Amino acid sequence: MKIALLTNLVAPYRRAAFNALAARAKSVAGSCHVICTDPNETQHIWPTKPVQFHCHPLPGIRVPLGENRRLSFNFGLTRTLLRITPNVLILSGFGPTMWRAQNWAKQHYIPTVLYFDGWHGSDSAYDNIARRFVRRAMIKQADGFIAAGTRGKQWFEAFGVPANHITIAPIPTSFTPPNTDLPDFDQRRFAQRPYDLLWCGRTTTPKGFETFLHTARMLKSQGALRKVGIVGALEPSTVAQQVAALGLSDITDIHPLLPPDQLPEFLTRAKLCLFPSHNDAYGVAVIDAIACGAIVLASTEVGCAVDVMAPAEIHSPDAPADWATACQKLLNDPDNWNQIRRAQSAKITDNTAAHHAAAIWQAADMARHRIGNAA
Repeated sequence: MKIALLTNLVAPYRRAAFNALAARAKSVAGSCHVICTDPNETQHIWPTKPVQFHCHPLPGIRVPLGENRRLSFNFGLTRTLLRITPNVLILSGFGPTMWRAQNWAKQHYIPTVLYFDGWHGSDSAYDNIARRFVRRAMIKQADGFIAAGTRGKQWFEAFGVPANHITIAPIPTSFTPPNTDLPDFDQRRFAQRPYDLLWCGRTTTPKGFETFLHTARMLKSQGALRKVGIVGALEPSTVAQQVAALGLSDITDIHPLLPPDQLPEFLTRAKLCLFPSHNDAYGVAVIDAIACGAIVLASTEVGCAVDVMAPAEIHSPDAPADWATACQKLLNDPDNWNQIRRAQSAKITDNTAAHHAAAIWQAADMARHRIGNAA
């Protein structure tokens, strides 16, 4: 099977899965081609690494939309697709290039699979007339669907997609996770983790950074906090001022944005990681933290929250008092902390590159058979 996958770019949490997908295609005399609409993503440090799949970057005009988002108008799409001549086309997202690619595939009787990491909450945050029209048209024409989690599956079903046409492919970690079965890792259960609270992500309002800081302030005033870590400061000097204004400077370490491979150094030293985001399509950082043995508390607006956390671990992004109460209970009870850590870890066993690649392959194969039977 010759697979073409159109996406914005290959993020670190995709690379290993796409390599595995390419290896599987090669094993049956096929190939895997990834077409990218963008060269990089702002507000991230993602080093370029060798890949086993064929990568095809498209030139284009890119319009910034704020935060780490932009709208791309690409050139050379048809030429690239004709050169690849795929048996199945996988489309990640609902941009104008993806819509054009699906229309091309329909003209050439090539099945298409929609690959969406989000859910109704993340979708409504960027809702507009053009997006509504395109997504409905693309969903109607698609032959298969890939969702990152339960909420994504429910989102497709809300558009009338049959449940048996949807494959769930949980997103893998951004790095090779540490071996949590090793004895030295086992010693980092609670007492050996110096960071009571760790922030790991972009320090922006949509990500809930202010809620994190106010939660830390409350915990410090209650005597429940000894050490705070911040990783991902977009402007370290500004973050330092915010930290100082809340009286947290003496217990807080501040670090800039780091590439994914450097994150385990901090995550394996954290007791709790907070993600009070106001909008997060999936929440790969949640999976990263759990894979490193930290307990995660996340907001109701984080896509993967309902799949990997219990209700008591999910809170409103605008209620720092609730976050502080939940944190205090965990920090005061190491046995309960370890029990919840194990429960969260058990929920991410499918968040691997191998499982992700197998799910994509399954969805592509099912779409081919579905269009073949329809013919």
